[in-house]
Amino acid sequence: MKRYKMEFIGTFFLTVAISLTGHPIAIGLMLMAMIYAGGHVSGGHFNPAVSFAMFLEKTLSSHALLRYWLAQSCGATLALFLFMMITNNMFVPEMAPGTSTLAAMTIESLFVMVLCWICLVMLVGNKYKGTSLHGIIIGLTLTAIAFVGGLFNPAVAVGSIVCNVIKVGTTPDLASVMVYVVGPLIGAFAASYVFNCSKNEM
Repeated sequence: MKRYKMEFIGTFFLTVAISLTGHPIAIGLMLMAMIYAGGHVSGGHFNPAVSFAMFLEKTLSSHALLRYWLAQSCGATLALFLFMMITNNMFVPEMAPGTSTLAAMTIESLFVMVLCWICLVMLVGNKYKGTSLHGIIIGLTLTAIAFVGGLFNPAVAVGSIVCNVIKVGTTPDLASVMVYVVGPLIGAFAASYVFNCSKNEM
């Protein structure tokens, strides 16, 4: 139970940084802090895509994966309720004007693949086991990809959907779900493939 609570707490604070600051450095530093605070308890995923990649590598059971997803989504939802209370606005991820659904989904998939690949290298691979570098490297990776512009975390997307349904009573369009929920999970699947292709080289 402790690891699910930690995933809830870590995802909550990560989502606070995402929603209230939107600044890549703040987001990366928050992830780094949460990994060092709770990574020894839960693995420090704080992202359903990372948990999915761990499941694909058989370090997380299907039962645990669903609980991780629930804890992460609840943590993100609570953080976005806090954002709503502070700002009186909804946090709604939006694609850049003129960007197609396919292009946005590809960007989410590609950069989540990078994040999940680095997580697998640091947490599953043998090369860095026993070191204390994982928080720094994973945090800096998220910082780098956050500068690209995107969400890269399905839990935040789910939290936004839940808050939108509660406050406005409407559900988001299918394009947003595809881009911000399905896209990152495809990226996690690709990360598992790349990790296994490069495993012998590590």
